[in-house]
Amino acid sequence: MKLIVENLQVEFKHQKILVDCSFKIQPGEVIGLVAPNGSGKTTLLKTLVGLQVPQSGTIILGDSNNLKNRESYLKNFFFIETNQNLYEYLTVEEHLLMVKQKWQSKITLEEATRFFEIEPFLKKKVKQLSLGMKQQLILTMYAISDAPFWLMEEPLNGLDPTNAYLFNQQMIKAQLENRSILMSSHNLANLSEICTRVLFLSEGQIIEEVSKKEKADLDKIYQTLFLNGRKYL
Repeated sequence: MKLIVENLQVEFKHQKILVDCSFKIQPGEVIGLVAPNGSGKTTLLKTLVGLQVPQSGTIILGDSNNLKNRESYLKNFFFIETNQNLYEYLTVEEHLLMVKQKWQSKITLEEATRFFEIEPFLKKKVKQLSLGMKQQLILTMYAISDAPFWLMEEPLNGLDPTNAYLFNQQMIKAQLENRSILMSSHNLANLSEICTRVLFLSEGQIIEEVSKKEKADLDKIYQTLFLNGRKYL
């Protein structure tokens, strides 16, 4: 399914966060979302899953217009903002089984846990996990959801080099499964490696779009767009 976002406008406490924000996501695309902190990346992701109500604009998923059929629409997405959204007194296994049930996924627990090798701490409660283990859990929750669209907020947060490599493999696998991914990240080198396109967000709008085919230097583009020629020792 294709996702089309047109002229999205979101305000919070009378402050405009997104202004005429428009873009498209085709099936099987891995898209990076880049902007300085406070530019509206999280607001955009939350709006796509109905956690933030837009003042105007349209979100079209396949043939469905916006969030009119909320339950049917939301089953197509999986999104966890941060590890603060985990339940600290539930175990890793309980989180995964809850997602599997809610999203009516056919992915087995064994299939999902194998990728990041989290079997050794399946019975641990979230409050007992390190930052990296929590992130491994979150990424495994994406896998077991089997949702067509993954919306991700800084997915590399807390991952060691081994799990960062496994995350990249997960993105390749997801793309081969025709899954669509929109992920915000400050890691430009990683985005350059795994994304089919990168969107740059500023003042509530997508101001630049770069395709992997262009082999562009994302760091130079970021400096041009957001550093305004400033130089630091």
